[in-house]
Amino acid sequence: MTLHEHLQWKLFGTGFVASAGSVPDKKLAARISAYKTQVAGRYRSVTPDHISISIPPGEHIVSPKIDGETWFLQASKGESRLLSATGKVIRDIPATAEVGHIFGQRNILLAGELYAKGLPTRPRVHDLHAAMGGGKDAKTDRLHFAAFDVLEIEGDDWQRQPFSERSRWLMESLPAKGRCHTVPFEIVSGPQGVLDAYQRHVIQEGNEGIVVHTSAGEILKIKPEITIDAAVVGFTERVHGGVAELLLDRKSTRLNSSHTDISRMPS
Repeated sequence: MTLHEHLQWKLFGTGFVASAGSVPDKKLAARISAYKTQVAGRYRSVTPDHISISIPPGEHIVSPKIDGETWFLQASKGESRLLSATGKVIRDIPATAEVGHIFGQRNILLAGELYAKGLPTRPRVHDLHAAMGGGKDAKTDRLHFAAFDVLEIEGDDWQRQPFSERSRWLMESLPAKGRCHTVPFEIVSGPQGVLDAYQRHVIQEGNEGIVVHTSAGEILKIKPEITIDAAVVGFTERVHGGVAELLLDRKSTRLNSSHTDISRMPS
């Protein structure tokens, strides 16, 4: 049986998509759902002005945070697909086509950020939603996958490995650019090293934020804190509870338009 048999596929741009709950392997479906909840969903948010008191001494692993959604990449025997924590499945798009050239016949399961590229500004989650909309008209050529963690290699559970080993494997095994790539990791020292990385990745390069795997074993998200004088006029909810997006009526005259759509989806 191939990865793609026995699913109900719909046209999705250049490829195909199967709806939520379509991951046929129940063990795999439970694993990626648990990772989204127990790992990616429990990053602790820290504001830039709290770096000095939140970051312990020692060496930390830092990477830029990409504004998209947490998805999973499964490669097996030359086939590949993208899986969401809710069980959606995507195949035969440019991003998955690159995987065969990278991993060949190997069996790999990675976590990463699915995002949309191609606009002058940095990737934003609502750009991803727009690119994925429209069924057969979905702009799948804009979809990229940035791997940030390793779950399995050839059936071995790599979550048992230190994150330093997992990040090193990603940097050695995936290209830095392309439709399927690794996020860039770097090792910094102490709070000052994290602050310097934040200044470079966020202030200078314009990324959404940074992710820090601390020497104490915590995972922190550090993003700019934005204050807007606004009233909530609408919202959408996450599948597993909580607010996904807010539609705000902005009262501030410093902003250009009367409404903004601000994503709060975890990644």
